[in-house]
Amino acid sequence: MSGTVTDAGARYIASRLAQVEPVTISHFILANIPGVDENSVADAGTGIPSSTYQVGGVIEVGTPRYNSDNAVTYSLVLGSDVGDYDFNFYGAVTDTGVLLAYQYIPLNKKRKGIGQVINRNLVLPFTNAKSMTGADLPVESWQYDYEEEISSMQMGVIANSVANISALGSAIKNHERLLELEGKL
Repeated sequence: MSGTVTDAGARYIASRLAQVEPVTISHFILANIPGVDENSVADAGTGIPSSTYQVGGVIEVGTPRYNSDNAVTYSLVLGSDVGDYDFNFYGAVTDTGVLLAYQYIPLNKKRKGIGQVINRNLVLPFTNAKSMTGADLPVESWQYDYEEEISSMQMGVIANSVANISALGSAIKNHERLLELEGKL
């Protein structure tokens, strides 16, 4: 999902560009903000949510991957060892404590210890994003569309099921004929 770059984030980026310094995202924050969902209108004037609404603590950020010269993607991974909390907001915070960008999302219920892993991606579009963040791998290197493979597996399961049903039907007919020949039917 493409993140909304905040006004403070835009100023941070402009300052870093002017000083030829890297744009550095230090961590993600999550929050459960009342009355917010994926349809809420993003406001570039938004800052870091009140600590009252923050959940999950400070979440490390991995290396960004580039979408193009002017967009990078940061990934948030919440392992099965974290929880229990709900969140409908996630944002990227800079090394200077500025909320660079954020996204409103449907309410996610993160539960610990049940094998639940949540992945979220935040796309940050800004001029020279690739070079300013040091992103050196394309998004395609880790984002893969499994739709074709899943469809193929589903068709294999369907074909196997049809074959099993057909074989079962033949076995039942053969058994009925045998019973008729033996006079038991």
